[in-house]
Amino acid sequence: MSVRVVVLGGGVGGLVAASELKARVKGAASVTMIDRKKFFEFPPSFPWLVMGDRRPEQVRRALTPLNEKGIRVLHAEIEGVDLDGKHVRTSRESLPYDYLVIALGAEYAPETIPGYSEHAHHMYDLESALQLKEAVAAFHGGKVVVGVARLLFKCPTAPYEMALLLDDRFRRLGIREKVCIDFFTPEGAPLPAAGPENGRKVVEMLEERGIVYQSKRKLKSIASGSLSFEEGNPLAFDLLVCVPPHRAPGPMVEAGLADASGWIPVDARTLETGHPGVFAVGDTTSLPTPHGYTPFLSKAGVFAHGQAEVVAHNLAVRITGRGHDKAWDGHGACFLEVSREKSAYMSGNFLAAPRPQLTFRTAGAIYHTQKVLFEKYWMRHWF
Repeated sequence: MSVRVVVLGGGVGGLVAASELKARVKGAASVTMIDRKKFFEFPPSFPWLVMGDRRPEQVRRALTPLNEKGIRVLHAEIEGVDLDGKHVRTSRESLPYDYLVIALGAEYAPETIPGYSEHAHHMYDLESALQLKEAVAAFHGGKVVVGVARLLFKCPTAPYEMALLLDDRFRRLGIREKVCIDFFTPEGAPLPAAGPENGRKVVEMLEERGIVYQSKRKLKSIASGSLSFEEGNPLAFDLLVCVPPHRAPGPMVEAGLADASGWIPVDARTLETGHPGVFAVGDTTSLPTPHGYTPFLSKAGVFAHGQAEVVAHNLAVRITGRGHDKAWDGHGACFLEVSREKSAYMSGNFLAAPRPQLTFRTAGAIYHTQKVLFEKYWMRHWF
C-alpha cells in the first residue's frame, strides 16, 4: 500500500507542494489535494484585474487537470482534522493520511470590524477584486482612502501597490487634481519585516505622489463615509479600499493546531508542526523573525512557494529513502507596482539575523516586464 499524502488547499502553497511531491515520488505515494474552489486564482494579478488590465480567465486555471498528473483533486469543504486518528473530514468524505500538508492560507473576517462589509472594498479574492473594479470605474473624484484593518495580513505590498496604481490611474485619466488619497495602517512603517530603511523608501514613493501616509492607526469601525480609529480623529472617504482582517482557518484552530498568535507554529527550517508528519506552509503559519522589526514573518505567496518546495522535497526523501533533507532559508522576493508601466522590486533573506539582507530596486519598466513574465510562467508551468 502506497503512502498517503493529503494536501489541504489549492492555492500557491498547495499547488506547488502537491505537484512537486507527485513528480518526485511517482507511484510510491498517493497525493490528494482538497479545495472547495474549482479554480486556482493568481493573487499577484488581482491589482491588474482591478485596473482593467486583466480579465478573470487570464488569472485563473481549473484545478481538475491536475488529475492527469496523478494528483487526485477533491472539491469539498474541509470540516476538521483528527490529528490522533490521522483523518481529514470533508463535506464529501473522510480521508486517512500518513502525511498532511496544510496550505489553506488565511480566512477573511470582515465581520470583526463594524461596518466593513457595508462600506469597504478589497482585492484579496477574485470576486472582491471585480467588485472593486466596478467601484473604481465609477469613481470620478473625491476622497479615496486605502488602508489596512489589522495585522497580520498577506501580501504586505498589496495595499501600497493599490494606492500607487490608483494614483497612476487618476493621472492618466486627467482627474488627479480632483482626487485626494490617504493611506492608513496599524504598522509602524510599511513592510516592517523588510526593515525600516525599505519602509522609508515606500513612504517616500507615496509622498512623492501626494498620498498622505498615516501609520499606527488601528481601525475601530466604519460608517457611511467615515472611519473611526482607536486613537485620533476620524477619516472621511468617498471610496474605501481596506485590507480585511485575516485569521487562520476555523477547522485548523479547532483541531488545536494554532497557538496564542492565532496561527499555526512551524519549524522555520522544515515547516513541520508540533505534530509529527503534519506540515504547514504559507499564510496559515506563524514564523517568528529574529530581528524584532515585526514579531512574525509577513504572509506572502513567494514564501508559500519556497516552503512548499522544501516540504515536497523532504517528504519525497522520507517516502523514497533517497536524497537528503533541505532547509527553507527565508528567501523571498516581491514586486511593487507603482504605475501601469513600472514596478519596484525587493529580494533577499527575510529571516537573516540580525537584520534582513534585502536589496530594494527602484521602480522601472524592466521589473514590470519581469512581473508580467512571472505571471505567464505561473499560469503555464503548473497546469
